Amino acid sequence: MGTSSSLLDENKSNYIKGQVDEKFKKFAPIYRKQYSLAYLSQIRDELEQRKEERTQFLKQRAPPESGKVMYEEFVRYFDDGRKWKERYIVMRACHVLECHESYKAYVKGAPPTHRLMPTGGTILTTEEKYMEMIDQACPCTNNVQEDFAPPVADMPGEYPVYLRLPYRRDSYFCFRDENSQAEFISVLSDCIRHQNKDFLKKKTCEVKAFLKAFQLYRQENGQYESWDMLIGSDVRGLANLFMEDLMPYLEKELQPCMKSKRADKRRVWFATVEAAYFLLQQHLMQRLTALKEECKDMVKEQEARMRSDMDQIICSRAFLESKLRAMVAEPAKKYCTEQVQPYLPAVLEEVMGPISLGFTEARDLSEGMMEQLCQDFEDADQREELQQALFKMSKANLQSCYDKVSGLADHIQELQQTFNYCIKALANSTEIDLKQLMENLEYTFELLVQKALEDPSINLTMAMQKASNRVLKQFDYDSSTVRKKILQEALINITLPSIKKHLAPSFKEELPKFEQYIFADYSNFISVENVYEDIIHQILEKDISMVVKEAVSLKKFNLLTESRYNFSVSSLSSSPPGSAPSSPGHLNTSPSLRMPLPPSPLLGNGMTANKSVTVHSLKSESSTLSQALPVMGKIGDGENKTLLEESSDDGFATAETSTSITSAETKPELITTTITTDVPTPVIMVTEGTESAGTSSSPKGDAATFSDFAFATIAISPICMKTSGSGGDPAETEDNSKPAVSSDDPAQIKAPIRDESTYPIDVCLSIEDAETGDIYKEVTNKQVMNLPEKASETQSSPHLEEETRPLGCVKEIRDLVTEVIEIEEVLQTGKDIGEKGQMFEEPEAIV
Repeated sequence: MGTSSSLLDENKSNYIKGQVDEKFKKFAPIYRKQYSLAYLSQIRDELEQRKEERTQFLKQRAPPESGKVMYEEFVRYFDDGRKWKERYIVMRACHVLECHESYKAYVKGAPPTHRLMPTGGTILTTEEKYMEMIDQACPCTNNVQEDFAPPVADMPGEYPVYLRLPYRRDSYFCFRDENSQAEFISVLSDCIRHQNKDFLKKKTCEVKAFLKAFQLYRQENGQYESWDMLIGSDVRGLANLFMEDLMPYLEKELQPCMKSKRADKRRVWFATVEAAYFLLQQHLMQRLTALKEECKDMVKEQEARMRSDMDQIICSRAFLESKLRAMVAEPAKKYCTEQVQPYLPAVLEEVMGPISLGFTEARDLSEGMMEQLCQDFEDADQREELQQALFKMSKANLQSCYDKVSGLADHIQELQQTFNYCIKALANSTEIDLKQLMENLEYTFELLVQKALEDPSINLTMAMQKASNRVLKQFDYDSSTVRKKILQEALINITLPSIKKHLAPSFKEELPKFEQYIFADYSNFISVENVYEDIIHQILEKDISMVVKEAVSLKKFNLLTESRYNFSVSSLSSSPPGSAPSSPGHLNTSPSLRMPLPPSPLLGNGMTANKSVTVHSLKSESSTLSQALPVMGKIGDGENKTLLEESSDDGFATAETSTSITSAETKPELITTTITTDVPTPVIMVTEGTESAGTSSSPKGDAATFSDFAFATIAISPICMKTSGSGGDPAETEDNSKPAVSSDDPAQIKAPIRDESTYPIDVCLSIEDAETGDIYKEVTNKQVMNLPEKASETQSSPHLEEETRPLGCVKEIRDLVTEVIEIEEVLQTGKDIGEKGQMFEEPEAIV
């Protein structure tokens, strides 16, 4: 193939270096500014204690060390001597392929003869398709008879693999059976995806600064659309950009060679391109490394001012944003309304269709593998065989899932003319997320099975079946969360470039004038271009969020509204280690105590989740619980139930009102007081449910109905109240508070609005969690002390409404814990009176 010294003379080498220096001088100032902004953002996140929350339920395995071997096999490789030789191929966790001369050399620790980083590679399995790509990349394709690809007749197997690499020499492999070929393609494809995207997904200052600087550099040259060659490291991505401008020069310089009658014109062309690419990368690496060191020293000097003047910097940026928004908002909204909004539903359909098919295929594949495990392993003595089967499950071939996702290229063609979006990057990132989700499912299932194996009294087949149902339920939620994130990012990346390109002629020359609104001391920390693009991004994001929420509300593509996603308590007695408190399987409630509590009426009284939390308990004077169970079953089946959903997509908030479980004669009266104020000090208010006049005639004993159970409401409010009056007079605050609203009034019931930082309301706490103080920890992050049981004072006063006190009061904490203990007593009583063989378990179906 030649070397840089033989294919590039001194003049060509100097020209290439000069072009790199010239272009890099334009790129460097943009990178310096973006590096300061990225570092400032990092400092701000640190000061404001912002942390990225993980919203998935499936457990994630710790990433392997970069040197861990993920694949190793003997493969026939076409070497530089154009001969097929058997080589020992090793793929490590850093997604680099190593080609060793032999297995013996690999064991001895000898360095590989060739290391392959398949960044940007394309895999083909037929010579015809491979030569089509070669003809498109080489300028000398007219009537050329050249033995460029490996001769098919000399191949040692019937299953070849062609790896086409941009600006580099291609690689060829051969296999004797189809299964080996498929396994190698799966491994190689995974390497390509991770090499393309792993570096760019990092959250470091260097990567953030590079991505923004790269975008602004291309926009200065009038290039607003997405670009499929932004792959690999920052050096490789920048080298790919510079190579586009260098290709016409190389073609001109090699024109005499291309017009000759040489039989190896293609090989000379690709060898020269490779030599130029390596020279460009080497020179660019030196420049970019020096620039990074310069930026690190620069932000070290700026850090003190960033921390001390953070408030002033934020205020200055907000002032600039207000000025820019006054100019930009109206034209941007008009263009979005006329040219973007009409296309958003169609783009959503085209993008989400193939992606959802891929995730559905992955779910079906996982479900089938877990069902097979349940059938094959019924005896706990087969521990080793089960471990091997679980390991094999983790190595499942997901090519069928990737094939579904790759359908994006076909679906998006109709929209290419409007938005000119490259779909390859979206497909790669989606496939990475899909594979990660499958690994999480396998790992969570493995943890549950291993936990079941520790207890010899557990039926292994039943435990595995329950674990399978549980992880599939968690997979559905995580899949919906991941796909909504993919969809929102895709819609922004598809439509945002067209908006910026449309607005550029009007505002590009106006933006420098807004530099006057930035204090000179803060000019390194505020960028007019960044603020301008953030405003456009916010306007577009609002429209996209509405489209995504509409798709969720219509249940398109199995996108779930989290407020409707009612997880059942874990099918197993324990959760995987490290499960989140809100995980659907975190609650250690035994099956005998697994009874859903009645819905909270306070959720309909305008009380938001970030202001108050309501916990209901059941109390019965003499009625049995067993006769109430059929009625509770109707609640679980969704009979006469109204779901009130909040508008947020990423939080749980479910309000349910039931009218069929309470008779007219025995309907209990619920006293509820909800007070809203801006004072943040939390308090606890306990109100006991009372029976209305006329309820004393209700039959007692075994003939009691569910309506005989009264409700005890514990409302945790974020304000400190002072009680005025007695006998049920409403409490007052320092400002004018709203009057108490009865939960019986359907006109007053409104969907609650919850803050994303709060725990889900509809995921019930178990008795064990309540006893250990989880309820109190949700409010104060403190541990509840062990308190003695409270005497049954609350039952003797039917119309008791306790005086509210600050949360730090020990008595109120004791009362709160005692109310939960009373719930357990009622549940245990119902269990003892009812038939021992009868068990009530909440439905596991997803509402």
